[in-house]
Amino acid sequence: MSPQNTALVLGSAQPEETASKAITDGSAVVRRRSAGGAVLVAPDHSVWIDVVIGRRDPLWDDDVNRAPLWLGEVWSAALASLGVGPGEVFERYEPGPWGRLACFASRGPGEVLVRGAKAVGITQRRTRTTARFQTLLYRHWDPEELLARLADSSAQLRNALSSTAWPVEAQPADIHAAFMASLPH
Repeated sequence: MSPQNTALVLGSAQPEETASKAITDGSAVVRRRSAGGAVLVAPDHSVWIDVVIGRRDPLWDDDVNRAPLWLGEVWSAALASLGVGPGEVFERYEPGPWGRLACFASRGPGEVLVRGAKAVGITQRRTRTTARFQTLLYRHWDPEELLARLADSSAQLRNALSSTAWPVEAQPADIHAAFMASLPH
């Protein structure tokens, strides 16, 4: 996905009030159909790649916790080829105190951490026949940009978000190429 404008993307279960500051100041607010906390997408600041597989694909796993692990390995290899890492593929869900509010404040299966900070976030939406994984990597991370749009901008949340993301300083075309080259054949 290539965002044309900056938008706050709410998870499917997040109440609209989460984005009350964004709504008040006229910022774009959209909702994704997958769960998780809010994500800020912006042109040139983030790279969003969706991956869709069918039930018959050898990468398919019925277990939603194991299902994205292969994709985390792909991202870890892509980051390594860009000189970022080592990347650790997280294997479980840990929302932490702020994860239901802000995506990058949590840790989930398949997500890639670099030195404890999230470099790649992953969420999934599934049907009986298809799994869609939405992945996001920040090229630039300024928690103030996210906080300016959330209802909660407490000092505790500000402190948590200050070191939660690992931005990858590479051009989007290079990130896409590294990702594509790391996919299984």
